Amino acid sequence: MSTKRLTFLILMGLAGHTLATNEKPFEPDMVSIKAGQLTMGSDKWASTSPEHTVSIKAFKMGKYEVTVKEFAQFVKATNYAAPRQCVQMAGNPWFADMAGSWNANTLSHSRFEPVTCIRPKDAEAYIAWMAKETGKKYRLPTEAEWEYAHRAGSTRKYPFGNNEELACRYGNIADRSAEAAFKRDYDGLDSKSHVGVAPCDDKSDYASIVGMYEPNAFGLYDTLGNVAEFVQDCKKPNYTGAPADGSAVVEAKCAQRVNRGGSWHWEGWASYRRSEMPEEFVGSLEGFRVALDMDGSAEAAAKSALSAFAIELAAEQQKEREKRSKRAHIPES
Repeated sequence: MSTKRLTFLILMGLAGHTLATNEKPFEPDMVSIKAGQLTMGSDKWASTSPEHTVSIKAFKMGKYEVTVKEFAQFVKATNYAAPRQCVQMAGNPWFADMAGSWNANTLSHSRFEPVTCIRPKDAEAYIAWMAKETGKKYRLPTEAEWEYAHRAGSTRKYPFGNNEELACRYGNIADRSAEAAFKRDYDGLDSKSHVGVAPCDDKSDYASIVGMYEPNAFGLYDTLGNVAEFVQDCKKPNYTGAPADGSAVVEAKCAQRVNRGGSWHWEGWASYRRSEMPEEFVGSLEGFRVALDMDGSAEAAAKSALSAFAIELAAEQQKEREKRSKRAHIPES
């Protein structure tokens, strides 16, 4: 049986997984982000020009990207009609629009990987449900907040510096393991000419369980790679006239939604890099994380004990570390 077919059958099993009706929503583990200023963008690219100063208010950001397991609670609780078609890896050509969903697609292997095969409005529906259930002001981050939180005070190409060889320590990107997986599973396709290959090896093929890499200086995981993340903003050609207060660029009819961070399919994205997808596009490389307005009650809330979700995630992370420790290192070709 092919790897792709086996993966799909496994995930069809995950599709049938149900949750107890008395479970409370998994509240995401949040990181407090202090107020500050950001020099946003870069004059190196037309779409990220001009560089401009933005003032960011204090807020909270999800420590991890929202996972399949978390999204499953929302779907079950609301009977939400999520997309059933998804652009995903298919062979040659690499990507094709075919049957697939948030819990059954060719690239997901674990309920603790980021949820994909959704649109921005599906992410916002989840967040609205979470806000209603908890009484907290959950939302998508703005693009300015996202870059500020991702950089974590750094002004270099990456939050950890300029050395791309360190990228595999901090994020799941297109590296030697990803290239080997492409060749093994998808008709021997070579990724070098398409996306490039980072000069490192994280021993992960495709999407990863969240939190497997080192966090940035603010304590956020996977802002580099894994899956690209939707933000609130509609895409404009550049930053001319962009808000200076960290708010989002919102339009009544948003044709293209900004996403940030890149994914396992691409080399490490520079901190200022941005991309976009049509509002109705459903793909296997895009997901999201949540943000939360900071107020007195949120800031003063006592830190609770580890949730059942956090305990189960930690166990899955340990299993994945053990699995990766047994994989042979792939040398530079």
